[in-house]
Amino acid sequence: MQLYEVKEGLRESDQEEREILAEMSEAGRLRGRAFERIMLLAGDEVIEAAHELNAAALKIDWQASGKLSGTLQEWRDRNRAVFNAINEFHDAARQDLGVSGSVRGEQHPQRDLLLPPSQRNS
Repeated sequence: MQLYEVKEGLRESDQEEREILAEMSEAGRLRGRAFERIMLLAGDEVIEAAHELNAAALKIDWQASGKLSGTLQEWRDRNRAVFNAINEFHDAARQDLGVSGSVRGEQHPQRDLLLPPSQRNS
């Protein structure tokens, strides 16, 4: 998030781009380790939800680093897709673990991302 917002002039940062990229790389490494644990321990539906989540998250990383082009609206849509994929993953994991309830439904209001305004500061 930070790299994209700095590159697009949506936010200022005291960190240099290479520092942010190093943090992104470490986060990606940790995400990979977590994904491997899921592959070893989870059921099929959780694994599929994890694949979907991983693919959606990578699109955000790629747009932030410039490997994938896109508009601010596409950025927001990609973040929204990750938000939804996280909920799908949580629901699948809860069911796999035998935990009752859901992160969505009648007991929970429809939620969306908390995003800054789409206008850039002049």
